[in-house]
Amino acid sequence: MYHIIALHQVYGELIFRGLKSHEIRRSNKFGEGDIVFLYIARGNPHVLRETLQKLGLSQEQLLTQRGTIAGGFEVGEVIKADFETLWQITKDTSGLSFVYGEEKGKAWLKEYVGDFGYAFTIEKPFIFKEPMSREEMKERYGVHVEGIIHLSSRTRKPWVKELLEDLTIREILSL
Repeated sequence: MYHIIALHQVYGELIFRGLKSHEIRRSNKFGEGDIVFLYIARGNPHVLRETLQKLGLSQEQLLTQRGTIAGGFEVGEVIKADFETLWQITKDTSGLSFVYGEEKGKAWLKEYVGDFGYAFTIEKPFIFKEPMSREEMKERYGVHVEGIIHLSSRTRKPWVKELLEDLTIREILSL
């Protein structure tokens, strides 16, 4: 199965730099072996700048651009767990501790998932040689994409099926 999900730019950067190996979600729509394409959406520019500083990088060294489908990865193991277990499993691999610090990252996770949630491992990340911009999506498929999205190959919408087909044949760079 194929999916397109929105992700804050800071987390896209961490995935494509090999520093984030778990993605956390409130509900599970993913299975092992699924391919997830990442739409780089909103996010706090201040948090992104601070994270780049921690990495010793500048804005010019970004691998992603907001408003694009930049690349993706394969879903590995899917884990359902209570909040404390989820935090223990992912605190060093989700990007939350790195971006926000342990205390604030844990508080963010608790607010996001509540009593339980899901995490899945990020495997075989790739980046597109030419990311697909939201302008290209509007021109090719007649849709305006903004903000939080989750599209999957379960859809009946022809434009989503066409978009997913186009993404599967796009040239990638394995990371």
